[in-house]
Amino acid sequence: MNRYIRVVESMRGINLLGIVFILIFANVWHVSAVTNHALMILEPVSYAKVTVLVDNNPFKEGMSTAWGISMYVETSSDELLFDAGPDPKLLTKNAEKLGVSLEDLNAVFISHGHGDHVGGLEALVGKKLTVYIPTDKALAEYVRSLRFKVIVLNETTVISRGFISTGPMYGPPYEQALGIYVKDLGLIVLTGCSHPGVENIVRYLHNVTGLKIYAVIGGFHLIGANERRLEEVKKVFEELNVTKVYPIHCTGDSARKYFKEELGNRYGDGGVGLELEFTAHNSSMIKG
Repeated sequence: MNRYIRVVESMRGINLLGIVFILIFANVWHVSAVTNHALMILEPVSYAKVTVLVDNNPFKEGMSTAWGISMYVETSSDELLFDAGPDPKLLTKNAEKLGVSLEDLNAVFISHGHGDHVGGLEALVGKKLTVYIPTDKALAEYVRSLRFKVIVLNETTVISRGFISTGPMYGPPYEQALGIYVKDLGLIVLTGCSHPGVENIVRYLHNVTGLKIYAVIGGFHLIGANERRLEEVKKVFEELNVTKVYPIHCTGDSARKYFKEELGNRYGDGGVGLELEFTAHNSSMIKG
């Protein structure tokens, strides 16, 4: 309400029609922003497939591993690369082995600026791509040096049909996660390293969309975490009734073992070559 008052006071002297227009415009913006009483509106996709191209955990035979993460996302409307791993040759090699064409990409989504998440971007040089990044001056400069179009996301943003970014959440560093809304299922959440806390990421996305968290895939940043910390994360997964959890990258072997024991059939193994399909009314895992 204070924002409306400030707008009206600053526009004294403008006719009534002009003030009404300004108030309507302000209200439209307000509805799409993240507040305690307004939810982000997402149009769902009917299908999504997530393929892990780079990870330090083996999964499919014959794939090369390296410390880092990259996932290829294909939906019924877009194709996007989530992070790029540490090395362009590795990214290209694994993509070819998995039958994934990097030529079909619409965009790239970078969770944060650490080298094991951005090093592979050089494999895409020469392609006209938009790269979505969180607040990070050095990262922005690096991506621009590769001649990509850079969009810095400073807040929670719907970037395309079915896709929502948390916007920068502080870890450190600033990191963003990606939600994909699949009809009848809910949100598929992709995380890079979860520096802000994987439980904080999934709870936040649930709160700002009002949607069920169907699956969480990515790094959980739990190497060396004690059992109390692991239990905190597990309780949030249970509280939000997360259907499937795929901990990879920086989650750590001990944490993966813990979740496998504690989450039962909610837990899924993952690593390089993992392929997951999510379809309205159904979901399945393809091991290749």
